[in-house]
Amino acid sequence: MAALQESVSKVKASRGEAAGPAEVHELVKPKRKTAAKKTTAKKTAAKKAASRRPRTA
Repeated sequence: MAALQESVSKVKASRGEAAGPAEVHELVKPKRKTAAKKTTAKKTAAKKAASRRPRTA
């Protein structure tokens, strides 16, 4: 594990990265644009199932 940490520190030094902890920045929440309201299509009443014919004797 020590070899890995040493290797990482060498690479960071060659890149010019700071050895300390990373900087943390707060993210700014973008303002949401309200989408144009869509009118919902009115559904027609579902047709009732055709009633059964009475049996003829």
